[in-house]
Order: sequence, then structure tokens, then C-alpha cells
Amino acid sequence: MKRLADTVPFLTQAVRRSVLAALALVIPVGAAGAAMGSGSERLLDLSMEQLLDVQVTSVAKKIQRVEDSATAVHVITQEDIRRSGMTSVPELLRMAPGLHVAQIDNGTWAIGSRGFNGRWSNKLLVLLDSRVLYTPLFSGVYWDAVDTPLEDIERIEVIRGPGATVWGANAVNGVINIITKEAAATQGGLASLTAGDALRQEVLRYGGELGESGHYRVYAKNVERYAFQRGSDAADIRTAGFRGDLRLPNDDALTFQGDAYDGNSNHTDRNVLLAPPYLVPLNFTTDLSGHNLLMRWKRAPTPDSELSLQFFWDHYSRKDMQNGEVRDTFDLEFQHRFAAGKRNEVVWGMNLRDTRDQTDAAFLASFTPANRRDRLAGLFIQDEIVLLPEKLRLTLGSKFEHNDYSGFEYQPSARLLWHIDERHSAWTAVSRAVKTPTRDDADIRINAAAFPGASRTTVLTSIFGNPNALSETLIAYEAGYRVRVTPQLSFDTALFLNDYQDIRSVETLPPFFEAMPVPHLTLGQQLANKAGAHGEGFEISGNWQPAQQWTVKGSYTQQSLHVHPDPDSSDTSALERERAFPERQWQLHVHRQATPKLSYNLSLYRFDAFSGFGADIPGYTRIDARLSYRMSNSLTLSLIGSNLAKPVHIEYLAREGPTSSEIPRTVLGTLTWRF
Repeated sequence: MKRLADTVPFLTQAVRRSVLAALALVIPVGAAGAAMGSGSERLLDLSMEQLLDVQVTSVAKKIQRVEDSATAVHVITQEDIRRSGMTSVPELLRMAPGLHVAQIDNGTWAIGSRGFNGRWSNKLLVLLDSRVLYTPLFSGVYWDAVDTPLEDIERIEVIRGPGATVWGANAVNGVINIITKEAAATQGGLASLTAGDALRQEVLRYGGELGESGHYRVYAKNVERYAFQRGSDAADIRTAGFRGDLRLPNDDALTFQGDAYDGNSNHTDRNVLLAPPYLVPLNFTTDLSGHNLLMRWKRAPTPDSELSLQFFWDHYSRKDMQNGEVRDTFDLEFQHRFAAGKRNEVVWGMNLRDTRDQTDAAFLASFTPANRRDRLAGLFIQDEIVLLPEKLRLTLGSKFEHNDYSGFEYQPSARLLWHIDERHSAWTAVSRAVKTPTRDDADIRINAAAFPGASRTTVLTSIFGNPNALSETLIAYEAGYRVRVTPQLSFDTALFLNDYQDIRSVETLPPFFEAMPVPHLTLGQQLANKAGAHGEGFEISGNWQPAQQWTVKGSYTQQSLHVHPDPDSSDTSALERERAFPERQWQLHVHRQATPKLSYNLSLYRFDAFSGFGADIPGYTRIDARLSYRMSNSLTLSLIGSNLAKPVHIEYLAREGPTSSEIPRTVLGTLTWRF
């Protein structure tokens, strides 16, 4: 556990004292067993019908059953997480139907929904406890910094399709909300050690009471990921944090939580030179650190109303050979839900966001201006109308926002849900969503390649941002059907048609000469919005419990995308974007509780062949397995095998870098002690 102890020094003094105090506590092992007995094992006693009544909050910013939501939503439960044997959040997202999850190297991922996948999946909004993880520098998510302990995650809600009416810009093709457990659900201690040929990971967590009206937990985590075969992509990241939940007078609820992380990850890419050999491979290290603080207040004056106020501050720093970035984000959000008569339930809210960055210029990528401050103001309102009691509900709403790039934006939706009977329900929706311009759209310069020209002149190919960039827009048409064939068997289907306008293109500029750093001819290209696209697809998932000790889950996704540049566009990348994800993929998960102490899980994933940026990715099958043995009420041993079908395979080739690694077969062991 020495590596884990090294996570503490980078915390603030207050958090450091909390972590050390928690680690110093000693409780009798006998008491531990009693505390642990009601943990995740309790889910083994639930029927399939109870498991299907999973609740979500991300669809309408209120608690509701999945079956009462008029959208394509999937919930990865804590039981799914425990059974999977996965070791990171991006890996867990493989279980969501409709998502294409591909690993680029040991710390970099491409995760997209309904097309347009890439390292920077700019049409997918990702949140952690409603704190936005989407970075406005490159329009995506730094997945290597999303490292909360998986044991503390209550569920992951995955919306496929627009969620912009309540979440705002960039919730275009989907929303992922990672929701952690309340502190009351993580009482006592937990120590976990995972080791194998892919990584070494240690987690320590302790939860206790805060007087008579609250609970808390503190944790520390260390992850050391080993380089893949023939790769230079090792990583070492340390994380620690806390959460406290208080019940105040008048049934007010107060939550405060924070995290801090520090570490580095290694990658391989290509470096552009203005002299021979012009392009060389380069190993580089990304140094990353950050911390955040979130506070949330809730009050429920009546069973039909709720008020909430949330504030978060997020700070991070990343530096490598491609770019350096320091960013601070401040976000304040207010929300109010209330009943308006017997047939209307209204949710409305507003938010203010301020984000400030400082960037360091590098030859490969730079931003002008180097430092920038951006503001966002938003207001949303949504009304759920009961047309026929217990049968038919219509939800109307819109988000209104103003940003510093494209100005005013509106994102309305209309959703209709029909409960046909106790076993059947259908829904349909039409929505508008936007992906607003960010720093990379407006201010970036990328020096992509260099080569020799005439008269010994070096030629440099560069891509420039566009200060007049427009928002990319989507009009989405969706329909879904859910059925419980029996209490043990259910299916959930969704169809979608997506019409995109003003999507990003790359247009040719006239050549020009530059004198620095050495004289050269620049062939420029500029980002623009001279393309549209049409996407369509079908998703189906199912749950089956053939016997008390067996659970079977699976899904199938088929989708396509057609990009059509405008007549006056010079962009030639349409075919690359159309084929940057598999058109067909399926997965199957089988779990068996063989005895009260022994269980095993088998997962199969199949992806059709598709094209990366520059080469084809062959179709591949991924097989994962987990064997778990509960040695006592407090001690569990698990053996996990991943990518068992082949020794190595490539999952994605990214235009933006880094160079892709071959993903190897791995074997891990995990020992978990609850005390």
C-alpha cells in the first residue's frame, strides 16, 4: 500500500487531515462483518421485476422509473459494475447499448453515441454527480482524469439521443451521468488491491457518521497502468477525495464533496519538423493534476415540489509536448420542481458558468489568444402533462442559452409516452440540440504535416480555427417500445433518425509564406460549417432471468451515418467520418450465482469492421470473464480475464493522436476487504 500513501501530499491541508484521520481509525473486525452484510450482496435477492424498476434522474432532472421516461436510457447499476470486473469508468461504458467504446492506448479512449466517434467526441455530454466533465478546449472528455473508485458509484445513467432540453449545449447525441453513492451507503471501511499484467491498483475508503444527522466518507486511490505490448503508454495516477451528506432542520439536505488527483501518462505520437525527416515518432509524457469542490442544497417543501441549489468549482492542469492548459470553471445552478394543478408537473432552472484558461503554445498546437475567459448563461423549463391518467403523458420543454461564441441558442423537445398496459409502453420524441463552438473551433492552430517543396522550400500543412464558427445543430426523431414479456423477460427498443446541419468541415485556404521559425510555405485549411449529415439506427436490449441464480443481459445496435458536404465545400473527409464507427455491434452478459459464496460472469462483445483515419479496423470479438469467491463476510477474492478472444487487437485509430496501441489480453486478481 506504499504507493497509495503517496496520494496524500498533493491534497489540500483540510482534505489531507481528513484522509489521515480516516486511515488511522481502527474498528473491530467482528463489527465489520455486520456492517458489510447489507451491501451489494443484497441485490442478489431481488427479482428481475424489481431490478427493472430502476430509477433515473438524468432524463428530466427528477426521480422517475426508466419505464416512465420517454427517451432511450440505460442504467449501469452497481451490481453490473461489481460483476463486470472492469477497473475504470470508460471500460464500464462498454455495457451500455448504443455506445461505441474503443480504447486508443492505455489512457486514451474514443467514446461516442450514434455516430461521430473520435478521441474528442464533441456531441456527448459527460457528468459526474451533475458536474460537467466536458472540456471546452478540445470539445471532449479527458477520460484519464475520470478516476473515482468504482465501488463508490451508485449507477451510471446513459441517455442515447439528445438531452439538451434540460442539460443544454453539447448534449447532442447523448448524456452520461455518473452518480456516486450517498455517504450513508458507504459506512465502515473498504480496502481493495488489484494486481496483474495490466495494472496495479489500490483503494482505501472509510465512512462514518457526522453527529446525529449526517454521514461522510473519505477515500484514496492509486492506479499504476503498465505499458501495452510494443507501446509506450504507461500511466500512474493518484486520486483522493471526500463526501459528506447532512440532514438539516426542515428536512433540508446538504451535500459537499471534492476530489483531487495528480499523476502522469505516457503516449506515442508523431512530431512535425520543418527540416528532414519532417515527421518523426515521439514518446511524450502528459502531466495532469486537478481538484474540484461541489456543494448542493435541497429542500422538499411538499411531496410534489423540490428546490435545489448547486455550485461547483473545477481546476485542472495538463502539460505535454502538444499543448499546455490550466483551467478553472465555476458553475452555479438553481432548480425548482412543482405541481401545477392535477395534470402538470413543471421543472425549471437556470445556471451561470464561468470558465478561464491559460494555454502554452507548442509547435504542433497553439491557441490565439493564449488565455481566454468564456461565460455561459442558461434557462430551461419543462412541463410534464398528464393527458390520460396512468396512460398518456406529454412532455414539452426547452433550454435557452447564451454563450460567447455563437450567442443565443434554443433547444426544445416534445416527448409523448403511452403506457399501453402494465407490460407494454411506447414513446416518441422530436428534439433540437446544438454543439456550440469551443476553443478548438475558434482559436486553434494545428501544424499537421511538413514535406519538401520546390526550390528547397519546406511546405507546412496547417489547420486554423474560425472565429466565426457556427453551432452544429441536430433535429432528432426518436421512437421506442418497452415490453415485459414475463416477470423474468423484458425488452427495450429504440429507433432514431438524426438530421445534422452546419457540422464542422475543413476548407482550403490560399497558400501563404511565413518567416518563423524558418521560412516556409504554408498550405492552410480552416475549420468551417459547410456540411450536413443524416444518421439512422436501431437499438434493442433485453434482460432475462431464467432462474433465481441466473441473469442474462444483451443488446444489439445497428446504425449508419451519411455526411454530405455543401456544394461549395472543399472538404474531403466525409467518407472518413461516415465509417469511423462499426455499423453493427452486439454484446451478451451471463451471470450465475453458483453458491452463496461463488459466482461467475461472462461477457461477449462483437464489433463489425470499420475504418479509422487512415486504415481499416478489422472486426473483432472481445471476451471478458470474472470468477468471484466470498471467503468470509468481509473478504472477497476475484479473478478477472479481459480480451480473452485474441492476444492483441486494435480498437481505434484517431486522427487527433496519440498513436494507437494494440490492446492485449490481460489477467487480474482483486482482493477486497470490508471492515
